[in-house]
Amino acid sequence: MLVCLLSAGMRAVNPTGTLPVVYLNTTNGQAITDKENYIAGSLYIDPLSTGYSALGSAEAPITGQFKGRGNWTWTGFDKKPYRIKLDAKQKVLGMPSNKHWCLMAHADDNIGFLKNYAGYKLSEALGLKWTPKTVPVELVLNGEYYGMYFLTEQVRVGSKRVNVTEQEDNATDSVSGGWLVEIDNYYEDGNVTVWEGNGQKVWITMKSPEILSSQQRTYIEAQLNGLNDAIWGTSEADVWSRLDLEEAVKYYLVQELMEDCESYHGSCYLYKERDRNDQTEKWFFGPVWDFGNAYNRGWETWIYDSPSFAQYWIGRLSTWPAFQAKLQEVWYTFYHDQQSAVRTQIEAFATTIKQGAKNDADRWNGTQNYCNNSDMTAKYDYFMNRFNWRINWLHQQWGEGTPPTHEGLENERVELRGQKVLRDGQLLIIRNDKTYTIQGQQIH
Repeated sequence: MLVCLLSAGMRAVNPTGTLPVVYLNTTNGQAITDKENYIAGSLYIDPLSTGYSALGSAEAPITGQFKGRGNWTWTGFDKKPYRIKLDAKQKVLGMPSNKHWCLMAHADDNIGFLKNYAGYKLSEALGLKWTPKTVPVELVLNGEYYGMYFLTEQVRVGSKRVNVTEQEDNATDSVSGGWLVEIDNYYEDGNVTVWEGNGQKVWITMKSPEILSSQQRTYIEAQLNGLNDAIWGTSEADVWSRLDLEEAVKYYLVQELMEDCESYHGSCYLYKERDRNDQTEKWFFGPVWDFGNAYNRGWETWIYDSPSFAQYWIGRLSTWPAFQAKLQEVWYTFYHDQQSAVRTQIEAFATTIKQGAKNDADRWNGTQNYCNNSDMTAKYDYFMNRFNWRINWLHQQWGEGTPPTHEGLENERVELRGQKVLRDGQLLIIRNDKTYTIQGQQIH
């Protein structure tokens, strides 16, 4: 049941009824004013007629804590993003059970709130190991309508998220992993500083563990500096002994398709599993996260060519022959078999959020730095023009690509031919009554 809302200065009075509504209430209506201090409260989610299950109710809400999140998105906009920490794990809007969630405002997305969703769908299509899930909602905070938000899985270590072995903060043993770190463009206490081969300084923030013992710091500094030295060194074998090639290529292709000029400078995650049997485990790029600077440069060029934001690992990685060969295979599969399904998903999403975007504009238009997305038809058309333009330009550079080689098939290059079906958001191939992933792995 929708609650009628009236508040001074508010232009959008009610949720649209087309999206789930998150009702979030802090204790005594206390305002969420910073990113450091959690405030106790509760929430419940009314799915309305969207097909999702309810979470709690007005009479029996789910308890938790709430605070701000983000960097520029927190300081630069009146529409703020929030972090949710529930007191107990909950399955939320069809997403796997967890305590930790984000309410993303996407106030910086001037192309119809489509940037992050498209980036996530590309990640899923290309088969990165984990991609955050997100669901559009409308937020009512302490009785006031706050417009459209995106309830999103937080990037963190967990069996259904970044699935590596978690180690404790300040541990003095088992310091060899797992790890989750972020290349960041903001200095924080505890960062690891790496100097690239061209003299550029890179700050890397610890995400798991967050607070390091001297043993942990010694290990992670050696790991990250060793990876940096290999990338800028002369031995390609050294690079791929430390960094997973396929995941690096898939992560890069997502960023290049989105023309995300900030992609290796901020919100760039890497993770690794715990070392085992004296074998050092590799680093993996991912998961994808923030596409706020996608499609902002406006010309046909590589994301690593004169980058708007300084970080040069990807320009160096792209020169290695093994990277180029694997990229040809991943590009071939995307170009021939995956791009159509991604377009269909983006179109459906744009339709789903159309009324929510209009209400969001009514609520926030004219406030600090807000990007008006009230006309979703025009925004969707512009986004798809940029998306298609990017694919066509990359096709001019890379051609058709190379059909991938699959293990177990005597290293023959196989064409992924057969009936293509979209099932639970994943593109599958049915051939001779057998079902395969788009990468050629039989699953049924």
